Amino acid sequence: MQRLLLFLLGFLLMFPACRKHAPLEPERLSGAAQSLDFWALARSYPHGHIYSKNLTQAYEWRKMTTAVRSGGIEADWEPLGPKNIGGRTLCLAFHPDDPEVIFAGSASGGLWKTETGGVGAEAWSYVPTGFPVLGVGAIAIDPAHPEVLYIGTGEVYNYTAAMPGLVDRLTRGTYGIGILKSTDGGQSWSKSLDWSYEEMTGVQQIVVNPLRPETVYAATTEGLFRSYNAGESWDLIHALPMAADFALNPVDTNRMLVSHGGYQSPQKGVFRSIDGGANFSLVSGLPSNYSGKTLLTMSPSDPSIIYASVAHHNAGLGLYRSANGGTTFSLVNPMNVPQYQGWYSHDIAVNPEDPNYLLYAGIDAFWSANAGAILLPSSYWFQWYIDTLVQAGEPEGPSDYVHADIHAAYYHPTLPNTLYLATDGGIFYSGDNGHSWEGRNGGYQTTQFHANFSNSTDDPAFALGGLQDNATAVYLGQDSWYRVIGGDGMSTAVFPDNDSIVFATYQGLNILRSTDRGIQFVNVSPSQALTEPRAFNAPYELAPSQPGTIYAGAQSLYRSVDTANTWQLVGAGQVDPPNVLLTIAVGPDDPQLLYVSTAPLFGTVPPKVLKSVDGGQQWTAMAGLPDRLAMDIAIHPLDPEVVYAVFSGFGTAHVYRTTDGGGVWTPVDGGLPDVPANTIWIDPQIPQHVYMGNDLGVWVSTDGGENWGSYGEGLPEAVLAMHLSAYLPDRKLRLATHGHGVYQSQLLEEVTAGKEAADRRPGSLRLWPNPAADRLQVEVEAAERKEIDWYIVGSEGRLLKRGKESGRQSWQIDLREIPAGVYFLRVQARDWQESRPFIVQ
Repeated sequence: MQRLLLFLLGFLLMFPACRKHAPLEPERLSGAAQSLDFWALARSYPHGHIYSKNLTQAYEWRKMTTAVRSGGIEADWEPLGPKNIGGRTLCLAFHPDDPEVIFAGSASGGLWKTETGGVGAEAWSYVPTGFPVLGVGAIAIDPAHPEVLYIGTGEVYNYTAAMPGLVDRLTRGTYGIGILKSTDGGQSWSKSLDWSYEEMTGVQQIVVNPLRPETVYAATTEGLFRSYNAGESWDLIHALPMAADFALNPVDTNRMLVSHGGYQSPQKGVFRSIDGGANFSLVSGLPSNYSGKTLLTMSPSDPSIIYASVAHHNAGLGLYRSANGGTTFSLVNPMNVPQYQGWYSHDIAVNPEDPNYLLYAGIDAFWSANAGAILLPSSYWFQWYIDTLVQAGEPEGPSDYVHADIHAAYYHPTLPNTLYLATDGGIFYSGDNGHSWEGRNGGYQTTQFHANFSNSTDDPAFALGGLQDNATAVYLGQDSWYRVIGGDGMSTAVFPDNDSIVFATYQGLNILRSTDRGIQFVNVSPSQALTEPRAFNAPYELAPSQPGTIYAGAQSLYRSVDTANTWQLVGAGQVDPPNVLLTIAVGPDDPQLLYVSTAPLFGTVPPKVLKSVDGGQQWTAMAGLPDRLAMDIAIHPLDPEVVYAVFSGFGTAHVYRTTDGGGVWTPVDGGLPDVPANTIWIDPQIPQHVYMGNDLGVWVSTDGGENWGSYGEGLPEAVLAMHLSAYLPDRKLRLATHGHGVYQSQLLEEVTAGKEAADRRPGSLRLWPNPAADRLQVEVEAAERKEIDWYIVGSEGRLLKRGKESGRQSWQIDLREIPAGVYFLRVQARDWQESRPFIVQ
């Protein structure tokens, strides 16, 4: 079976190591592509599939687990920000009657709403849906009934593409579960187009027919869908994959256009229908072969005028215009506005009152007053304020600053000459036709952190972490953070005994060091490592007992013993050729004790976890671990023979533990769902308490990993939990997420002997396998045999099956008549009852 390849990767030779900061100008290789490819690789390896159904099942399971769990294991998560830096944003929608009400769809932070037009330090608030929504790629509001909303989920740019040196490229960034609908302005939601149990789907555009709002269109990865009954049911009316955009004539709604194609999609083109979608024909005048995507915009004041931005994946092919409703198009300007993001982010907005005035956006924005014939600069992304603390709601740069990578451009439907942009740095506003701009990101906590986030050991108001597309952010005790060094921020580190010394990186192991808490940085990258293929978020790690000793990984391992002033190659060269290093763990008291994980570069060598006891001179591959990517490794703070490793992917246990220094590894994931894991952290003060983060949230074990429970109270419904760390003097656990910024919760305290005994009372219930297929094994640890009644109940409360057991502590339940889903098993005796959730696959 073909393996997905790590485009993380060998092409990261783009930034010379002598630069003090990341480059001010954008590079010709898309960091967005590398980030999305790695996200997809980690989850789809080795089978090439990303299972949204597992996330859905896990979400239902967690709700039921939380409902029945006892013992007071509850988190108290609170947001730490940043609330002044907007995260990657895919779309916006405007209330037709209240111009201050806007909804925003973030790339992995769900749905957000403002009632102030985005003005103010707390302008935006998260909109819970009751579903595990991460990426929102489309939003539509019924113009006749604005309390009716639709959102499309998932961020997908391609299914599969054959690229030189790559196989089964999956360019996507979040799970898609279909379309949700609200009929009360977003207070509650229900499934409309239910793709909870599909895989790798996304919704790019939703359009409500303004003349007949019961008719709704959706451009999706599966093609163009239509609903005649306000989303109750959907029909596929144009079955060409990767429908990227859709334009509907607001006067004659039988006329429409749909564009197809994504990153290197084999099928592509713009199609037109004049009979309500019964028939489609390929339009003429547009490029017939493009490797990116095409975006369409119809003039609101003259629907016969339609603009199209057509692009290869790595370059724009120009701005095209039709003056006859899309029958034919002609090139009006060949300017390469999308640049290397032609597969990813570009759009056109046309002034509602003037069909010749438009804004054309890609990396930066350009305006035209003559139908695109002349395009003049409107914004410059590199004007952002760096090394400066910007308070939430305040200007993020001069008046010509808009963050790079503009996904969507909109003229406000009721405010003249008013534009909004959805970008990889949040939301931006112009009130003068695009001649000046300001950020509208106050309270919009949607930044995407990578591992590793790091904290001072003696100052609760100092921490930092790397952000996708948004540099490295420094926390100073308030919810407004400041950016440093630029680039795609990656791992950070703080010296444990001197927090003036900090490290930050941008993609590809470009390491910078500061000796004044991040005010000034110098580049201290291992120059030889930068000549090797390496991971997008290539690892480096400070030795806890000798923090001046630092290990960094490309294909080979490098070590510095003088705080990164100089570096030496460790050992003979590549650790696991041709794979790249993915994570490094160093012994808490022994800087010679190392564990590393690797990731496949060319698809021929499986990933591994390896151990060294001599600082990397010799390596031993660990046996008994799954063929998945090990995303994090934690060594016990008191007993180095105990080590935990967590794994991404699906179809295997996600937490493994060894108690003999790697001789034998055992899965320890009782109570955990089959969802990719990203991070694990051992409480050094109470080491039997272990915390784990996965693609749904945070989980905790109070018995060294034997049993797990959700630790998510206070978090959004679903968060990509990327890294766990702590500020121990205040016993605060910190969570860096990929889409919801950073949260903080109180750590659990040690369980008292009396309480522990109560939690282990006779009658505790076990069931396996979980998930189950045909049969479920049940065991009750009872002090004496009893007559026991059992019930299987659906998540909605309906009884599906029941039975009685007398004098037995273990039995099987036949599940062959139970459909796939999430259920409760409730077991009760005369003086005791207990419930456990389980999944039927």
